[in-house]
Parts: sequence; structure tokens; C-alpha cells
Amino acid sequence: MKLSQLGFFCAVVECGTIAAAAVQLHCVPSNITTRLRELENQLGVVLFNREKNRLLVTPEGRLVYRNAKLLVDLAAETRSLFSTDSINGVLRVGALDVALANHLPQRLVRYRLEAPGVELHIRPEHSLRLERLLIDGELDLILTDGPIEHPLLESRLAFRERLLRVVPKAFSSPTLENLAGLELYVFGRTCNYRLQVDNWLESNGIHPRAILEIESYPSIFACIAEGLGFACVQESYVDRYASQADTFQADYVPGLDSSDIYFVWRKSQQSPLIKNFIEIIDMQSN
Repeated sequence: MKLSQLGFFCAVVECGTIAAAAVQLHCVPSNITTRLRELENQLGVVLFNREKNRLLVTPEGRLVYRNAKLLVDLAAETRSLFSTDSINGVLRVGALDVALANHLPQRLVRYRLEAPGVELHIRPEHSLRLERLLIDGELDLILTDGPIEHPLLESRLAFRERLLRVVPKAFSSPTLENLAGLELYVFGRTCNYRLQVDNWLESNGIHPRAILEIESYPSIFACIAEGLGFACVQESYVDRYASQADTFQADYVPGLDSSDIYFVWRKSQQSPLIKNFIEIIDMQSN
């Protein structure tokens, strides 16, 4: 069964005669007659009662028309998807929590205003998970810490970011000894920031009283405010909790690397949606 057959059939039903349908479709009547016979043979039913110059739709034909019309209209809609200058598509983006919470909200609003035809899906994940989903083709673009060196991937700076050590306000001069008496709050090991913190602890011989995986910044800052522990937190989160600055202090310490956030995509991708998304988001970063 071909779409053209269904199109001819629908045109005859709507126009009433083969001759009128031929004029609408810019073809010869014999071509339509042939396609209708083929369709009837394929379905095993009679679609029209033929009376001299009249074609009357059979009950079976009405049922076929109902379904055929949906397919023909859907095909026409599909052909028109990219016939204008508007941007259309289904874009899947993954991002770190820090990007979603502190950098993207207003930028995404602008993107939605400028690209309303794009069906945008945003997925939060940790660094290593984002990279795997991108490589496997489940995501089109990710915002993660970088830059990333991978033969299949390309990257571009999105937002400046760095890790700061955040300790209770009472620790006016944090030392290895008093840090050892505190809890350390971290994310899971699929987070690259966690790997940076682990390396920093090992290289400085720091042994916190306990290492707790608490993947909630409000909870982390609440615990720090009570003097229970410390954490290594992105600078934009420190700025976000500035109203609570009388409960904590934050500083940069050697060994915690820059944690800039990058756009990352597959080198082989051919869709202009990726470039367009980056340009609109990046436009507000400069």
C-alpha cells in the first residue's frame, strides 16, 4: 500500500468524481482509476459503488477513508515541518545541577521565546553519566564540566565556575586538624566534582570525621550553618546562598581545579539545532 494510493482515494471521496479528483491532483483520470483498483485489491473490499458516472462510497470505504485521511494529512504536515525558516525538532539536553539551577533558568526562557517550534527536553545528571548518555546517542547536547578530550566529542566553554571550600563561620582559620573533626558533604562518584574533592583530600592528607553523600545543596548549607561539617561547592551556589553568609565562610584552596561548565556535543552531529541552542544560550553569557 502506497501513500499516493490513499491520497487518490481521499481525493475521489472528497471531490465526488474521478474527473474532479484528476483536476485537483493534476493527473489523468486513468491513473486514478488504476490506483483505486490496486487499493481495492490490496484491501480485499469494494470501496465504491459504481453507477454510470457516479461513485458512491461503500460502508467499507467510509472506514478506509477515516484512516486514510489521517495518514494523508499527517504526511502533508510532515512535509511542511521544515518548509519555513522556523526552527523545528526534538532536542534532548542534559545538564549538571549547577548549570540548571544557577546559569540556565532565564537563558532557557529566552530560548523558548526564540525557538518555540523546538520540543526541548532537559535532563539533570552527574558528569560521567552525562558523557555516557551523549556518546550513546540518548542526548544531543550536554552542559558539564570540561573541557572534554574525546575522539567523538567537541566542547566549548559555557560558564565560568570553580569549587570553593565552604566551612562553618566559627572556623576563622580552617586547618587540616579542625577539618578532620568535621563531616564532609559530597555528591556521588559519578560526579566529577566528587572526584576532584577525593583527590584534594588524598593529596593533602585530610581525613574528615565522616564523608556523607548528601545531594542537596539546601541540606548541605543547613548542616554547615550548624557547624556540623564542610563541603566543596561551586562558586555560583555560594553566591546563591549569600544571604546566609553569616553562617559560613568560603575560600579557594590550591588543589581544587577550575570547574568551568562546557557545552559538549558529538563531532558527527549534523543538526543546526545544536548550534542554535548554544548561540542563544551563549548570547546571554557574554
